[in-house]
Order: sequence, then structure tokens, then C-alpha cells
Amino acid sequence: MTRYIIACLLGLTLCTCSIGCGGNPTGGDAGKTEEELNQANSKEELKKRLLEIAETGEAGSSVMGMRESIEEVRKADSSIGDEILTLCEQLESEGSPKKVKSIAKKMADLL
Repeated sequence: MTRYIIACLLGLTLCTCSIGCGGNPTGGDAGKTEEELNQANSKEELKKRLLEIAETGEAGSSVMGMRESIEEVRKADSSIGDEILTLCEQLESEGSPKKVKSIAKKMADLL
């Protein structure tokens, strides 16, 4: 009986060790910076993020990665891309939620 209990405990310990507790992500996001994770992959995603900012008035980390998305817009339409980039610079430095909402709305409307 004692051997059975020891064997069960050993088996349980082995299973627990092999499964682990999660730790670091092993998917495609492993090793990416917060800016890379926040980068919108399309014009529609960029617009969606801007509308969320326009609704909440909080830019925070949502602005990270936005410049890369805007550069993609600039490749397709330089005049709109330049205007959105100028507004993005204002958005990054703005602290007032009311102004953040206004700037983000203007940016989304351009898209």
C-alpha cells in the first residue's frame, strides 16, 4: 500500500512539473514590445482604435504603435497620412481628455 501511495505521489509530481504554470507566452507574441503588440494592422483597425480613444478620452498606451500604422496610410495617401501624423503628435502630448477625444475623432474621420 505504501508503494502505491509513493508511486501516485511521484506520478502526480511528474505531471505537475511537466504541465507547469504558464510562465512566458510561447505564441507569436513572445518577445514583442508593447509598441509592436499595439500596432494596428489595417486602416480599419487604426480607425477602430481612434474611435475607442475618442469615446474614452484616454490615449495612454493605445497611442503606442500608431505611428507605424499611420506610415502605412501615408504610403497609400500622403496628404491624409501627413495630416493624421500631425494630429497624432498632438494626441501624444495632450493631457486633457476633452481634447484627446476631439483629436482622436478628427483622426478617425480622416480615415
